Amino acid sequence: MGTFDDANVDKDLLSQIFADEGDDAETDALLDEMLKDVEKEAAKKEEQAEAVQEELPLEEIAAEAEPAQAQEEEIPAAQEPMEETASDGAQGEASQALNFETNTENDSVRKEAKEIMDGERQSGTVTTITSGTKINGGISSDGSLEVMGVITGDVECQGKVSIIGKVSGNVTASEVYVSTQRLEGSLSSEGPVKIGVGTIIVGDVDATSAYIAGAVKGDIDVNGHVVVDSTAIIKGNIKAKSVQVNNGAVVDGYCSLNYAGVNLDDFFDGK
Repeated sequence: MGTFDDANVDKDLLSQIFADEGDDAETDALLDEMLKDVEKEAAKKEEQAEAVQEELPLEEIAAEAEPAQAQEEEIPAAQEPMEETASDGAQGEASQALNFETNTENDSVRKEAKEIMDGERQSGTVTTITSGTKINGGISSDGSLEVMGVITGDVECQGKVSIIGKVSGNVTASEVYVSTQRLEGSLSSEGPVKIGVGTIIVGDVDATSAYIAGAVKGDIDVNGHVVVDSTAIIKGNIKAKSVQVNNGAVVDGYCSLNYAGVNLDDFFDGK
């Protein structure tokens, strides 16, 4: 309950009212009405004060909750660049795989093989399996062979072999040049074997020298020099006279210089 001091009341007027003795009933009624107004005003102020005290904690809680909500709303925005980066990474890997397969078109081995076959063609010793031609079974030739079509079977020839088509089988020749997407079979040559960029060989390689810019899954036995270029991937053991592995190449296997002509035991024993 409020007091007179809490209300907006003219205190001088109240003093005059209480000082006058013998006031009539009208004065008493006026006094009662003023007292009721004072009590109502005091009660109203108390209710307002209690309402302010009850609302204040809610406002503080709301003020503390707003920063947390703002942080939760900012989290998805921060994650979006990460999703884009992951997407870019996936596209980059797909692009690398595609380039590995299509680089055969500008491969140096393919260009070299074309020049060699053009020279052999002038002497009339080249047999060409044109693109669109499919042979089921092995094939042999006394001269050189240029494969642009598809052969399912072994290939043997006395001369040189250039493969830019598709062969599923073993290949034997005096020189072997492979610049295709995939060849499942072993390569055997009395001279060099050259495997171009983007070419995948699933089989062993046996030659007197080798240049590898593609991928080989198999053992490599070369009685001479081996160059493993920066784009090469080899899963298998290498046995050679000397090996050059360029920066960027991947080799998963043992490397042995068995044909180097150096007796390592005698060298370290000091004999």
